[in-house]
Amino acid sequence: ILQYNRDNYDVVTAYIKEKERTFADCKNDPLFSPIPIYSANRKLKKILNLPTGKQDNADRKYEDLISQLFASLLYPHLDFAESQSRIDSGTQIRDLIFYNNRSIEFLDEIFNIYGSTQLILEMKNVQTVKREHINQLNRYLSNQFGDFGIIITRNPLPKAMLQNTIDLWSGQRKFINKLL
Repeated sequence: ILQYNRDNYDVVTAYIKEKERTFADCKNDPLFSPIPIYSANRKLKKILNLPTGKQDNADRKYEDLISQLFASLLYPHLDFAESQSRIDSGTQIRDLIFYNNRSIEFLDEIFNIYGSTQLILEMKNVQTVKREHINQLNRYLSNQFGDFGIIITRNPLPKAMLQNTIDLWSGQRKFINKLL
């Protein structure tokens, strides 16, 4: 490489000048296009009208609609990573993952406090969130992802499950929150 650079100094210099001149033209291409607000409202209405549970594949529809909606709602502050992300052995499936690009102060705090390079969102289309649901998300929180996770469900957490999230915070410094 050094010999090529010596022999072709003018070509290399011209190439560098051209790249420096046009660097502003380089922009990241998003992996998806955000959906318009009317489409987001339609998706939210579909989510709210789905039955809880697994009947008629409602759980899968719920996850698909939430993934599409949140990818747009959180853009550009969180980079959409993947839905239904499996670990190498395939035994654990994380419903929705976003890369934490730390673009705003809140996300920077999540990174600094919880070590979350990626945010895990676990979607539960259930009538009542149970201990097993919270423990599942807790197992996903690790050094690789950090200690910040979100359960997305339509119904309020029962008092005992809210206490469970508080206990996780006080015992392990893991933060689990509920949305929607």
